[in-house]
Amino acid sequence: MAPTFNRNAIGFDWVEIPGGNFLIGSNPFPRNSDQFSYEDEQPQHEVELLSFWISAYPITNAQYLMFVESTGYKSPGDWPNGVPETSRLNHPVTYVDWYDAQAFAVWCGASLPTEAQWEKSARGLDSRQYPWGQDFASNVRANCGNVVGDTTPVDRYRDGASSYGVLDLAGNVWEWTTSAYAPYPYRKDDGREDVNRWGERVVRGGNYLSSDRNIRCSDRHFMFPTARDVYVGFRVVVNSESRHLIRDGIDLNLREIPSGSFVMGNDFHEVNDHQTDIEQLIGSHHSANRAADFDNESPQHTLDLPSFRINRTPVTNRQYELFTLETGYPVPGHWPKGLVSNALANHPVVYVDWNDAQAFCHWAGVKLPTEAQWERAARWIDGRIWPWGNLPPNEDFANFGQKGKSGETSVVGSYPLGASVEGVLDLAGNVWEMVASAYRSYPYEPSDGREDLSFDEQFVLRGGSFFSPHPRYLRTSVRSMSHKTRRRDHIGFRVVDG
Repeated sequence: MAPTFNRNAIGFDWVEIPGGNFLIGSNPFPRNSDQFSYEDEQPQHEVELLSFWISAYPITNAQYLMFVESTGYKSPGDWPNGVPETSRLNHPVTYVDWYDAQAFAVWCGASLPTEAQWEKSARGLDSRQYPWGQDFASNVRANCGNVVGDTTPVDRYRDGASSYGVLDLAGNVWEWTTSAYAPYPYRKDDGREDVNRWGERVVRGGNYLSSDRNIRCSDRHFMFPTARDVYVGFRVVVNSESRHLIRDGIDLNLREIPSGSFVMGNDFHEVNDHQTDIEQLIGSHHSANRAADFDNESPQHTLDLPSFRINRTPVTNRQYELFTLETGYPVPGHWPKGLVSNALANHPVVYVDWNDAQAFCHWAGVKLPTEAQWERAARWIDGRIWPWGNLPPNEDFANFGQKGKSGETSVVGSYPLGASVEGVLDLAGNVWEMVASAYRSYPYEPSDGREDLSFDEQFVLRGGSFFSPHPRYLRTSVRSMSHKTRRRDHIGFRVVDG
């Protein structure tokens, strides 16, 4: 029996393409111009698109292998013995026809891009000739002109990125789109996006044999959907409401956090204008669980992180229920009769321990964030005290400071004013969040073993909860900790991909 792969584990490195109007196609150029257009690109005209997300690269052999092994779908004809060569895992998958590409897209909850989506991803808003601008291709921008004579890894030509950061849109392989080949002007409602329509389908971007004129953003070619060749591949898109792939109905709504450096931890040598209440900066003396003690946040240091995607809100009861129903995993003890009520559905899941969270992540093909990823998502790059800035929280920003014996979580996303710069919610209050990092002293060093999930030691909690008595517990740099088996009504988790 073939192994089952989680489609979320593929990792598509989504790039967001904002909604709005752009110019598609080209007008005729004078004969003495160094620019060129074909009649089927004319006339140039304006098209409006909703925002969407597109895979940063064409689908690779490695990604397509996961699909084949998960579903038993037929392998591409150029894979020796039905398996891609190790040296070509990061090359675009080829020998796939339009129906093969559609099957992959349906399997992973995505779709092929429309012709218009493809062109906007390549062309941006300035009607450029090539994804990188107006200049002709070179050996650092695109695999074209039969210089290499073969496909190349999808991330090789970084100087050829579009204005949005999408790669390999010129050369390497032609890419299938959903669109039937039809004259311009482009209209999505004229039947060309009907997947059951007979006739040729548009391919875009040129291939490794193509000349400069055939790797232009507006260039259109077409093939019947049963065509397969050594230089034909594809990429996929999802709509802006998804922002990621959906696994069996679970919507994790991941937000992109770009790569770069940020300041982690605190020294607190100075108090700025927003820190007028010194109480914000006084730590706890809970020796067994030292939340808000500044000595466990110092020294402040700068850390570089690659890009990653993080769940916009903590994992909810409804999302966790999908996991338990599919796997038979034990349910949290606070669900009435073992089922999620409508009242609890969109609250963060609680009464789960660190091992439960890891089991969910393994099922969903994601991970708990490292401590550094969590703080970067909350803190941005300016060292802010709380996710929204340096203004102390109140009841408009976060769920915290509840009194009495019956405190409770709130529906995730209930505090939009508490969002981080990148739109991540509930990073302050509601529930403490488990992360993948063991509690160790600073400076944070990922290679020192703190990210080894097998160690039997306390792991870090972040963000404060509805029960946190004071705003200081909600700061972006606050560190608490728990043993792996701890379960409480104010501890949950969120996830990352990448």
